[in-house]
Amino acid sequence: MLNKADPLVVPIFKIHTTKNDTKSREAGRPIFDDMEVVEVRFAGDRNKISVFPAHTICGEAVDDNGDTIRITYAERWADQYKRFKAKSQQIAEGTPVDELPFLTQAKRSELKALSIYTAEALAALDGQPLKNLGQGGRELKNQAQAYLDNASGSANVTKMAAELEELRRTVAELRSDKSPSTDSQFASWTSDQIKDWIEEKISERPKGNPSHSTLVKRADEIAIGLADEQAA
Repeated sequence: MLNKADPLVVPIFKIHTTKNDTKSREAGRPIFDDMEVVEVRFAGDRNKISVFPAHTICGEAVDDNGDTIRITYAERWADQYKRFKAKSQQIAEGTPVDELPFLTQAKRSELKALSIYTAEALAALDGQPLKNLGQGGRELKNQAQAYLDNASGSANVTKMAAELEELRRTVAELRSDKSPSTDSQFASWTSDQIKDWIEEKISERPKGNPSHSTLVKRADEIAIGLADEQAA
């Protein structure tokens, strides 16, 4: 992956306008050039800011094919650069400090002034950047880490619940396949024939790859609905 995030590094792409002395002399009037640059700020250190041309080489990375390639700052932080080009807000990757319930509004403002925009950046602070938070900084770091740990645990529980529900649906379909209804007029039809019939009746073809039993039930429901409409 080329865009590996570092929670302590905050890149912000901008346009820097500088006077082109050569072009100005030739034209007899001031000529200015626009250059895309990236301001690199570091969480916990308000005074540490580096500025680089966005399209200069900044290092090497391993791409998805396992090859080592040279990349620019714009490629290193591709998501941020895309937001910049789209004139969208450039946000730090992660959970914004505005979402942290244990912070006061004043403390959120203090953190942003130190280029700490996310829970991930706060949890990753160490050394002098952590000391720059002043008294209670270590506790804030620990609270941020605990918040991330709890969120990760909740996400795992939600994922497991979704997987379990999917498994239940699969088992239900397998069981219904073993004992399809023989009373339905569609029971002897092929799946494609049922799909064609459903599309003809409601102008919408079944999506995905439902089982034959599921298609039979759906066709029965549609047939009953059409019969009720005719009766009315």
